[in-house]
Amino acid sequence: MFLNIKTLLFCAAAAVAGTAPFAVQANDFTLEGKTVTWIVGFSEGGGTDRLTRVLQTKLSDHLPGNPNVIVLNKPGGGSVIASNDFHKNAPADGTTLIMASTSTLLPVLLGSKVAEYDPNEWVAITGFARGATMYAISDELGLSGTDMQADYEALKSANIRFGTETPLSAELLDFVSMEMLGVDARYVFGLSSKDAEAAFQRAEMNVNTDNTRSYLKDYGDDPKVNPVWSYGVIDAAGQLQRDPDLPDIPTFPEFYEAVRGESPSGTAYELQKSLMNAKVMLSKAVMLPKGTPDHIRDVYIKALKAVTSEPDVVAALPREIGSMPLNFGDETQRAMALGTQMAPEVRAWAARFLEERFDTSLD
Repeated sequence: MFLNIKTLLFCAAAAVAGTAPFAVQANDFTLEGKTVTWIVGFSEGGGTDRLTRVLQTKLSDHLPGNPNVIVLNKPGGGSVIASNDFHKNAPADGTTLIMASTSTLLPVLLGSKVAEYDPNEWVAITGFARGATMYAISDELGLSGTDMQADYEALKSANIRFGTETPLSAELLDFVSMEMLGVDARYVFGLSSKDAEAAFQRAEMNVNTDNTRSYLKDYGDDPKVNPVWSYGVIDAAGQLQRDPDLPDIPTFPEFYEAVRGESPSGTAYELQKSLMNAKVMLSKAVMLPKGTPDHIRDVYIKALKAVTSEPDVVAALPREIGSMPLNFGDETQRAMALGTQMAPEVRAWAARFLEERFDTSLD
């Protein structure tokens, strides 16, 4: 088929006309005079809120039009209430985003009907891996921090008190880990991460979990508090390695093998690994609503790359996420997909565990 010059010119003009509206839209996108609302599904002062506010301080500087950026805390249900509302009602015009967390992903991972959202439909901007550590008041529980077998025997006979928000919060990873070890605990629900930490500092709770850098800042030099295990980090080859910020502390599988004489395995361990992936490798994620156009996504990716390169932010991030690398855009979207997948038999085990241990249904 041969085309004459007049036809070629017409086709070229049509192609330009077809792409021009998008180009103009992308180049002319501005948030001048608008307010960007950054939703956090937790109370002020917790880890998700702190990280969001570190980034918020510089975000306006790197968005077109320098909009006012505010943080809106909407606590409840381990971020489920805020996430449901975000999924249903957030406008896809670049004026609303959410800081998702492990607690946002867990109900989806477990197939719980309380989650009326699918974070895989949201538009990923930035992901933050973050080390996690379980630690305890040494003297009260009889822990030495030097002999794993002795510490294990002490844990099994101790009166463990552990505060958290709900059975479906990020601490489900710790619940399953202790269940695998046969360690019993009294769980106190209704406490945000900030409240649980405060209760631990008052010795009302004697076991707690937090990101590794927060642990080091608050207790790194405190002889009364010992890390029991860390959850490590998955390297580029897919292998679990020790937390780079706690290289001398065993990972959970190392602790398990040392005290039980065999490597962890089975359905419970598959659940534990899925929960670890959600809690550590995708601890926090900046997301835009479903349906957000690509040009707005690209503006936000560029803005968050610039924000996380700001000297003040670079200096503050280790306090929140430790030495873990950041990821952006498509890489974050892929991590989100991995962090919300679970085999049916593993999900069924989780449902039975939650029902029998905490009288909590996924329906």
